Amino acid sequence: MNNELFENYKRDFLSALREADIHEGDVVYVGSDIAGVIMGAIKELELRGKAEQNAFLDGIIDTLKTSVGEEGTLLFPVYSWDFCRGKGFDYYKTKGEVGAFNNYFLENRKDFIRTKHPLYSFMVWGKDAAKLAAMDYQEAWGEASIFVYMHENKAKELDLNVDALRSMTFKHYVEQSVKVPYRYPKFFLGKYTDENGVTEMRSYSMYVRDLSVEMKSTQTTEFFNNAGVGKTVAFHGWNINVVYLDQAYDVIKDCLVNHNGENIYSFENYKIDWNADSAKERYEVGFLKDRSFAAIPEDLK
Repeated sequence: MNNELFENYKRDFLSALREADIHEGDVVYVGSDIAGVIMGAIKELELRGKAEQNAFLDGIIDTLKTSVGEEGTLLFPVYSWDFCRGKGFDYYKTKGEVGAFNNYFLENRKDFIRTKHPLYSFMVWGKDAAKLAAMDYQEAWGEASIFVYMHENKAKELDLNVDALRSMTFKHYVEQSVKVPYRYPKFFLGKYTDENGVTEMRSYSMYVRDLSVEMKSTQTTEFFNNAGVGKTVAFHGWNINVVYLDQAYDVIKDCLVNHNGENIYSFENYKIDWNADSAKERYEVGFLKDRSFAAIPEDLK
């Protein structure tokens, strides 16, 4: 690796983060597609072999830590749906399914802590890391979840080389908050091995999609930028995108409630009907009665 170029790269990266409005004390949720970033760095920084690629990743992570400082908090998703598939969850061993970069934390960064939820866990660092790691709740996107923490603490979603089309998990929290009628609560039962190595049966829930509703995600970084709740900064051949999640909540909610979700989803055979079977009643009855433990990963998206 060309160390001089790498030091310049990290300084440029920190400057770009500042331009993108990432500052000390911020709560930042980081989404990424790191493969393209590494490919560019291999050429630009003359990376040679796995060890130098790992050193590059550590440099990116450490710069992100610098950007928010000790008063800030970083969250990296390590989501996994093995628990829903009957494979259980192991706090230390279950890998995430949302990118190799996030699993890098699980395997290599002992300065980060994993949160507890078996479906939507995070690797966290910073001021609120211990608080987040101690949170123990059942509903993936519910009123006690880390997504509420992000909303209340005005978290910023920072997407590195990835569009909001692929990274905006926060929208599911909005959907549950407003009780969209095309989703319903589903419970899953499985073996859970905690951070102390204790294994027991536990139940967790998610506000899953009705499989009869054909839909595709459509929300983009451009949509949030145009709505005034995000911005994009170009950096070394790829983009740094930021979305202000507290403001994005209102934009997503308005789109779902008043505009048939037209900038969030494309519905093939469905129109949101807030009066059909009473969305609120269906939500509440679901949490009381729908305790089937079938594994249906396709309705988790």
